[in-house]
Amino acid sequence: MTGFDLAQVYSVLAWYHANRREVDADIFREESEYERLAAEHSRPDKCA
Repeated sequence: MTGFDLAQVYSVLAWYHANRREVDADIFREESEYERLAAEHSRPDKCA
């Protein structure tokens, strides 16, 4: 079974906390783009 050892988990958490502002901004941009595309593709087709 593969997984992460405790040192790897701590390493990732330390990296996230050191880069939190950039990571959170990237997540926000991705969510905004998802919402835009979802809204665009849920509209009825105007050409019909």
